[in-house]
Amino acid sequence: MHHRVSQNCTELTPLCPVENTIYGYAPNLGLNAFFIAIFALCALAHFFLGTRYKTYFFAYVVTMGCIGEAIGYGGRIIMHSNPYSSLGFKIQISCLIFAPAFIAAGIYLTLKHIVLAFGQDRSKIPARYYTWIFISCDFISLMLQAVGGGFAGGAGNNVNLRNIGTNLMISGIVWQVATLIAFAGLVIDYIIRTRRAWNGVTPEAKSLLKQRKFRGFLAAVAVAFVTVFLRCVYRIAEMVGGWANPIMRDEIGFDVMEGIMIVIAVLALTFFHPGFCFPQLAGQQRAKAPPELESLDESDAALREENTQEESKPVQVSTIKE
Repeated sequence: MHHRVSQNCTELTPLCPVENTIYGYAPNLGLNAFFIAIFALCALAHFFLGTRYKTYFFAYVVTMGCIGEAIGYGGRIIMHSNPYSSLGFKIQISCLIFAPAFIAAGIYLTLKHIVLAFGQDRSKIPARYYTWIFISCDFISLMLQAVGGGFAGGAGNNVNLRNIGTNLMISGIVWQVATLIAFAGLVIDYIIRTRRAWNGVTPEAKSLLKQRKFRGFLAAVAVAFVTVFLRCVYRIAEMVGGWANPIMRDEIGFDVMEGIMIVIAVLALTFFHPGFCFPQLAGQQRAKAPPELESLDESDAALREENTQEESKPVQVSTIKE
């Protein structure tokens, strides 16, 4: 059941109550301020950690996602003061609809490096293609959602333009869900193949898996994936019902499924940052010999040095007098 939405109201008055807005409520000030603070802090953290550990692309996409989320909730604070604010509506509908696509890009990036660490011979596709394929799909999703959000936010009283924007946003989110499902399928397939051929996994990879911080990183990526996926499914249900439908007018449902889900995803990727949990992603992992071979390496080095010194000695040629 859709609620009647006032088309000509610009602010709250006795004739323009909050119930006649699209959302039917004035967004909670304290909760939206909390979201802004969390995402702003996480953006700063990822910028610092990305610079510190040289995980530049991962830092870029997650930071951009956090900034988009913070700006979006700023729009909802504007709507707290005036639920009829056109500016607040445009900001929150545009930013919050596409910001999670950046978080998803950070998740996609991890698979390439996990495959490289554990062996790409068991992967369906070469590791280097994972980033290109999924980031390209994520970009398509991002563009559909951004353009759709722009149309919907700037439609005003133009119902047809708003519907076009809505359909574009739905298409972008559905595309994102399909991409996430394909990603999950490849991850599960790789896990199964790797477990079946565990004897072929290198000792370095087995040692990596035993590290608590790396297992924490894998759990964090899984948590981030699930929360982003649930948020996308919620958004589809919210949008397909049309504007001012009961799901869209449920503030608690929005705060939990849109806000809390992405907060959990971002916090998981922050506390278990790949810079210190998965150095391979940062390209910082150096080949190191096992402890039992270190003495052999030292002996080899000494022998090579001795041979070098022998070769560097001048060769004396004796002459025979006739």
